[in-house]
Amino acid sequence: MSRQRPIEPEEPRSEPEILPPPHARRYPYRAEWYAASGSSRIFVTRPGPWSLFAVALLIGLIAGATLAIVLGTLLIVVPIVALLIAGMMLSNALRGRPRR
Repeated sequence: MSRQRPIEPEEPRSEPEILPPPHARRYPYRAEWYAASGSSRIFVTRPGPWSLFAVALLIGLIAGATLAIVLGTLLIVVPIVALLIAGMMLSNALRGRPRR
């Protein structure tokens, strides 16, 4: 077997751009962290009371939908199980009688 020479890591082609923090607030909201890439920026801010309310509402809607699905499934499954049990009991009662 021939020995292959080890692959050397490539040097970065360009240095990452480090943006200094803005001296004056140009935006009305408080930006705690932002990343700039090309011409787009992503701002992440602290959640306010309305966003916390929206998250709580979303969690409540998901919980309600899950509860509705579970209860709907039970409303369908319970009569089916009751019919199966009644059928087994009837089958057992009819099988127990001797035929003449």
